[in-house]
Amino acid sequence: MAPLADMPGSETKSVLSAILLADSFAQSFAPVTLEKPKMLLPLVNVPMMDYTLEWLAASGVEEVFVVCCAHSEQVKAHLASPKWSQQKAMKLHIVISTSCLSAGEALRLMDQKDLIKSDFVLMGGDVISNLDLKSIISAHKKRRTEDRHALMTMVMQSSRNVKHKCWAGESEVLVALDPLSSRLLCLEDLDSSKQKKHLTLDAQNFSERDMISLRTDLLDTRIYICAPDVLMLFSDNFDYQNIEHDFISGVLSEEELGNTMHVHEVESGFACQVRNLRSYDAISRAVLQRWSFPFLVDSGSLHGADPVFTYSFKRQNSYREQHVKVARTAVVGRDSAVGTGSSLDEGTQVTCSVIGRNCHIGRGVRMDGCYIQDNVRVGDGAQLTSAMVCEGAVIMHDAVVHPGSVISFQAVIGAGHQVPAHTRISLCQSQNNQSSMVDEDVEYSAAGQIAASPSSASPISSQQRGQRGGVPGPKGIAQEAAKALAQGKAPEVAVEFDEEVVGTGGAGFAWPSPTDLQEQRLHSISLPPNPPQNSWDSDSDEGSIADVQQDHMEPVVQDTEALFKKEVSETFLRCVKMGYDQDLAVIELNGLKIAEDRTFADCARHVFASILDLCLPPPAVCKAEYQSLYQSTVPDIQSQAGRGDLLQRLSSKLKEWAPLLQRFLKSQDEQVELLLTLEEYCEEERDHTAHGHCFEAVFQQVVKLLYDDDIIEEDAVLVWADEKQMAEEDERKYLKKAAAFIAWLREAESEEETSSVDSD
Repeated sequence: MAPLADMPGSETKSVLSAILLADSFAQSFAPVTLEKPKMLLPLVNVPMMDYTLEWLAASGVEEVFVVCCAHSEQVKAHLASPKWSQQKAMKLHIVISTSCLSAGEALRLMDQKDLIKSDFVLMGGDVISNLDLKSIISAHKKRRTEDRHALMTMVMQSSRNVKHKCWAGESEVLVALDPLSSRLLCLEDLDSSKQKKHLTLDAQNFSERDMISLRTDLLDTRIYICAPDVLMLFSDNFDYQNIEHDFISGVLSEEELGNTMHVHEVESGFACQVRNLRSYDAISRAVLQRWSFPFLVDSGSLHGADPVFTYSFKRQNSYREQHVKVARTAVVGRDSAVGTGSSLDEGTQVTCSVIGRNCHIGRGVRMDGCYIQDNVRVGDGAQLTSAMVCEGAVIMHDAVVHPGSVISFQAVIGAGHQVPAHTRISLCQSQNNQSSMVDEDVEYSAAGQIAASPSSASPISSQQRGQRGGVPGPKGIAQEAAKALAQGKAPEVAVEFDEEVVGTGGAGFAWPSPTDLQEQRLHSISLPPNPPQNSWDSDSDEGSIADVQQDHMEPVVQDTEALFKKEVSETFLRCVKMGYDQDLAVIELNGLKIAEDRTFADCARHVFASILDLCLPPPAVCKAEYQSLYQSTVPDIQSQAGRGDLLQRLSSKLKEWAPLLQRFLKSQDEQVELLLTLEEYCEEERDHTAHGHCFEAVFQQVVKLLYDDDIIEEDAVLVWADEKQMAEEDERKYLKKAAAFIAWLREAESEEETSSVDSD
């Protein structure tokens, strides 16, 4: 692309243009977006706007008008970098207005400037796509030649899995279409939190056509192909603030004016908007799993010409940039990326996470489903699950960050502190108690007193409110105090941080986060309950991304297995803690079995693993409410007393829960599967506890306990032994450990047969 161009005057040549909104006009990422625009937040270590611009350039768009509102200087500086200013494929024009509070106001500004002369693409800088834009535009132009009142084409993607909307942080939407012309007749939000009970359709829609198609399987990509008249309509209707809820519904309700809107449905490819933290997580995973091909983190186009920022692609969708230090015993698991200059110390385990550049991850850290930005420091023994940690933040040693948490720029979490789930922390102090972060709730409301400077508790001026984004970033007293605390020093000027959320020695203030369970499910960075088996539709037609990238779907299936195990384990632990009757436990576990299309044996082996867990210290990822159920220390398996104590703990728990396991283990094959699960547990496979090896020393005694409590039968043990006898040498490890007990069973069986013959 050429250098940032001056505003063009009258254009005689029709060029393919796009309006890119560099502001979401929402607070779904607050408090992070107080200090950095959402469009520049890293998505797998690449500013999300770069994905959008690369796609537009590859699709033949000739010029892009980037409308900047909040943090306009940061956006302008980013676009002035050599990556964009020294390329020639497409011209960038920056339109700055710090007074716009909504998409509607931004589009009215574009109409006033009279820059758009022909049909154009309208989208946000937070849409990640690899769709064939040229074919979509061609279909739109053909429709326009037949009907000059066809104002807009909405690009929507079909999804055969109803769980994908929840996975992507989208609410349920009902779309009414003319199936022959794809004309949009109605667009209705069916979010269950709004308790929609009925849908009203204009009777005239039925009088003009033979049938209407009602669809709930369509995902709005928020890519719009528009006629120039769209901008004029925004200027004529000052109540149009939001594109979906105001403009689209307004046009549909004024059918007498003759304007029409259509839907272009795509069944293959990838397109989704980063609307909230839930979609941020879903789209990050999709990029790691290569659904966004060819816009991948290991492709050079996303990183400019700098050879340092070059990723190597490893198995199980693991990526590393150059100059990354990973200790010998550290593990970077599936669906993960580590940026250049970062280091991971001994014993650290990272799965389904992105680590930025120049980060230091200490010893024995457990990290799953996290997004760690540049220059973050995580202390030894810390545990982080499904969290976002922003640039410059510090997580002290042995701290625990629970799912759904957001740690904003330069905040500090004290040593050993547990950050509650769905907590948002910033050095900017919130000035209200707003608990909803849903986009449409704050899309075009006044900025209000949303934050105070870390250096002052005074209210924000009206000028700052009008500028949206004029809120000072973390500097002054709070920043200096946080810097000192991060270094283990006492700050020169004391600041009363919220120690309930950051702990002793921490720095930061609590921010409002969704309290409604439905909002948490839709908008949290943590995984929703019962997510789809694959991030995106696996039933797409031949030639789709699903077919091309079939080999990259396996890690997601593995992740689903881990999630099912987690749900079974938490259901069982809840029954243990609350003292529920085992019949109730059977009902709840049966519900999980049906919902996930599993077997009773699947439930049994995860329940059995949870029983083994309870004899040991809590796993790395364990909810605070269940930690008291576990042991405080690791048993000393080197001593006879330690082994005896471990077996005593297990014996008492098996006697209590044997009836539950017996109800789930009916067949011989299911009982053999349980013994295989015991082997995996001892080997610490399949995400089993890090202390599973303790049971290796008492493997034979555990098998005997299962037999004595009638959980497994003699025949199942002997079948398992016979199968292991035929295996490779290294697969017979546990057969040898149980050899004495198996010999005793065979001898008892032989004596029983002899006794039976004698009696005859």
